[in-house]
Amino acid sequence: MSDKKLIKMAIVGRPNVGKSSLFNRIAGSRNAIVEPKSGTTRDRLYADIEWKGKTFTVIDTGGFESSSTSVMPGLILKQLDMAIEEADILIFVTDAGAGIMPQDEALSARLRKTSKKIFLVVNKVDDSSDTTRALEFFELGLGEPYPVSAVNGSGIEKLLNAAVLGVEEKTPVNTVKPVNVAIVGRPNVGKSSYLNNILKEERAIVHDVAGTTRDALDTDFEYKGKSYRIIDTAGMRHDLKLERAADFYGEVRAKEAIKRSDVTIALIDAYEGIKEDDSRILELCITEGKALIVAVNKWDLVKGFEMKAYKDMMLKKMSLIKNFPVVFISAKTGRNVLQSFDLVWPLYEKTGRTMPVDQLAGALRAINELREIKGKRIKFLYLKQQAAGKPVFIIGFKDSGLVNENSRRYVENFLRTTFDLEGVPVKVVLERKKD
Repeated sequence: MSDKKLIKMAIVGRPNVGKSSLFNRIAGSRNAIVEPKSGTTRDRLYADIEWKGKTFTVIDTGGFESSSTSVMPGLILKQLDMAIEEADILIFVTDAGAGIMPQDEALSARLRKTSKKIFLVVNKVDDSSDTTRALEFFELGLGEPYPVSAVNGSGIEKLLNAAVLGVEEKTPVNTVKPVNVAIVGRPNVGKSSYLNNILKEERAIVHDVAGTTRDALDTDFEYKGKSYRIIDTAGMRHDLKLERAADFYGEVRAKEAIKRSDVTIALIDAYEGIKEDDSRILELCITEGKALIVAVNKWDLVKGFEMKAYKDMMLKKMSLIKNFPVVFISAKTGRNVLQSFDLVWPLYEKTGRTMPVDQLAGALRAINELREIKGKRIKFLYLKQQAAGKPVFIIGFKDSGLVNENSRRYVENFLRTTFDLEGVPVKVVLERKKD
C-alpha cells in the first residue's frame, strides 16, 4: 500500500467512448479489458500512477446509460455514482467522431451538480488537424475540452499536466504491504457477493447473470488490524467454452490473479454440486503453490445434507482438497463468510515460514526412523528447504532403486504434519545422489 492516501481520478462517460483505452494509456498497461463492444467494463477498476512527482489512483468505470430500463445498466450506474462520490477529480470522456450525444448531455448535467474538479476529454482525435472537432463540446458547459487520442497517446500529457496542477497529496496512511487474496471460482458461484459481504459495501456489481465480473478487481482494506488486497476475478471455465474476447481475457486475468496472490479462496456452488471446472481451478491453485481455502457457497440452499457427508462426497470427487480447509458458507446470508476469511492470515504466515536448520535435521532423523521408510531399507541423506519462505523441500537419497513416488508422498505428508503446513501446498523434490 502507498504511503499516501492518494488523490482519486475517476474516468466517466457513456459506453464505447474509449474510457478503458484511456485508463490503460494513463496507467501504462492493459489493465482493463478493451473490446469494440459497449458495456465491457462494469465494475470499478483501480490503478496507481505517478505524474510530475505526484501520485494518483485512476478509476475506470462502466458506461453511463440514462434511458435504459434493463437491470445491468442500473447496476453499472450505481457503481458510477460510487466512483463519482469517492473521486477528487473527474475525467469526463466523449467521442469526437460521434459528437455530442443525449447521454453526454445527461451525464454533464449530473456532473455539474458535484463540487468536483472536472476535465472534459474529447477522445478519438487521432490527427492534429482534427482538433477543431473538439470545439463543439464547449456546449456541455464544462469548460475547455481536451482533445486526446487514447490510441496513439496524443493530448494525454497536456491533460495530466492540467490535472495535477495545484493538487496536494493527502494525509499519510499505512505503509504495510498487504496480503494478496484472490477470490476464484466458476461463473456465478457468488464471488462478488462474497467480496461485498466482507467489505460491507457494494464494491462489485452483484447480479444473477453468469460472467458479470470480467476484470480482476483489487480492493485494499483493513481487517482486524491487518492489511489485505482482495482480488475479485472473472468466472473461470474451460477454454473451449470461451466465445468472446472479454471472456477469454477475463480468464487470463483470473489466472494472473492466482499467480500474484498469497492466498486463494476458491468458491464452489453447493447447490449445483461439484463440476469438472471446480477441480481444474483447485488444481491450478495448488500447482501455483498457493495457500488455499475452499468455500462451499450457497449452503443455505442445500437440504437433506450434513456438512460432513457433503465434504466426504467432495473428497471422493476431488481428493486433492483433503489437505486444505473446507468452510460451508452463504454469501447471501453472511453465514461463515468472515469465519472463512479469518483463515487467510494463519495460512499466509505458514506460506512465509523458513524452517530452521536444526528442525530440518530433526525431521530427517524422524523420517529415517519411520517404519514405512526404515522397513524398505531407505536411507535419506539430507533434507533442505529449496528457498526461504517457500514450502518446497529437497530430500537426497542414494541411487538404490528403492525410492519411488509413494516414498515422496509419504515424506510430503510427514512434513506437512510435522511443520503444521495444512492448507499450504507442500512440495517434496527427490534428489538422487549417485556413488
